[in-house]
Amino acid sequence: MNHSQPHLRLVSGTSRSARPHLKTRYPSPNKVQLALEEVALLMSEVVDECIVDPLRTMITEHLQTGGKRIRARTALEAAAALGMDPQAVIEIAAACEFLHNATLVHDDLQDGDTVRRGAPTVWVRHGKAQAINVGDVMLMMSTLVLRESAFDAATRWWLSEALSSRAVATAAGQSLELALLQNEWVDRERYLKAASGKSGPFFALPIEAAALCAGLDPELAHSIGDATLGLGSLFQVRDDILDLFGDKGRGAQGNDLREGKISAVVVGHLEACPEDRQPLLHLLRKERDATTDEDIAFWTQRFKHSGGLQNACDIATQLADTVSNSPILDAEPNLRELTRRTAATIATPVEALANQ
Repeated sequence: MNHSQPHLRLVSGTSRSARPHLKTRYPSPNKVQLALEEVALLMSEVVDECIVDPLRTMITEHLQTGGKRIRARTALEAAAALGMDPQAVIEIAAACEFLHNATLVHDDLQDGDTVRRGAPTVWVRHGKAQAINVGDVMLMMSTLVLRESAFDAATRWWLSEALSSRAVATAAGQSLELALLQNEWVDRERYLKAASGKSGPFFALPIEAAALCAGLDPELAHSIGDATLGLGSLFQVRDDILDLFGDKGRGAQGNDLREGKISAVVVGHLEACPEDRQPLLHLLRKERDATTDEDIAFWTQRFKHSGGLQNACDIATQLADTVSNSPILDAEPNLRELTRRTAATIATPVEALANQ
């Protein structure tokens, strides 16, 4: 793919060489928070304007469950780290959030998860067919919302290209994750490839998009995004660990075991106890409803005492170190600092568990 194109411009028309350097190492929390609130309002307005019922109500219902809006916040903070006002990229943050939520709806359907953010998932409320419609429309909304932005046509084109390519990578990662159990791929390398593919693009995307808006060359913006893919892998590892040893807001613990997922904890346990390979694969192949609370309790304790949990925590530590020290971020120290802070935030609950 050739990313070389005429140099992009900011809304104001200033080039990257002319953009101001931040005097502080961190963006203003108040500015980012205000912009984040406007992202939510914009998403609601666009849904109301572009979609009719009953689909509009279903999408609104899903969006109102909230969530941390990490991807939107990342776009806003990345823009600030690159010398921009977060208000300038509200539409881009909304696009990232639409795309992320689309995949959550489809992911819940594929995995059979019944609770998301403490509420029934879309497919539970409205059926599988309507959940597909909700996810599909939000995929399209991620591009449609860009028309609200003040960036020039060339910038919007590159933003659309970034959205599409990162969405394709996410679907490929999800497909690989679903194939892990079928092929008995329980090694760390393939697990991380699936985790990076499934979760990495939606951390890379807001950072790449902010870099495009700040006027960086598309090839460089894409490379910077790639350098932060490890944030998604780290988030996935954390998610896997919290599924058994924390609270993900999805009802009962152990959903990953019930749905037959090859998680970081499974990989870490089999590295420590390869003799458990067949019994564990047998559990993962059971029907979701056939996996009992006793099964979950047994394997949770086994993972903890075998060193499997510790191995998973070590994977998270290695990912955090790698993404925080990527040489590609050398030219953008504020962006590196943002990446380090994000990695530290993601890793915090994992570190707490590892130190128990």
